[in-house]
Amino acid sequence: MKSIREAFIICAIATICGVMAFFVHPEAPSFHGDDLELELEDVLQLAAVFWVDARADEDFLEDHLDGALSLNEERWEEQIVYFLEAWNPDVATIVYCSSQACLRSHEVAKRLRDELGAENVFVLKGGWERLMEAGLVEGGHP
Repeated sequence: MKSIREAFIICAIATICGVMAFFVHPEAPSFHGDDLELELEDVLQLAAVFWVDARADEDFLEDHLDGALSLNEERWEEQIVYFLEAWNPDVATIVYCSSQACLRSHEVAKRLRDELGAENVFVLKGGWERLMEAGLVEGGHP
């Protein structure tokens, strides 16, 4: 009986430590969804938006949102120079890629936040397909 009680106490202590570490860890997942993502309706309510296309260069060249700037992981070092020349940190920066499953936009947005300290950077939920559904771009290549 003593062994069972000791095992239970050890498990309880380990569980408490694990839960505390989870909540204190700086990269713990959020319980309120992705705070980087914005719905298109919310984006359209903003006074000004700086659009960033995180898709592959071929997709950007085929079609993109008017005024969007290409910035992707593959050519980050080259493209960030053009981004910084055009970027206004006071304007909301909205990054999109192809579909909800695309992680490119999240990677680019996170990198802009981490490397530039930009807090006003978000990801368009639904990405390129959402822009097409809304009629903001025609046809296009996902």
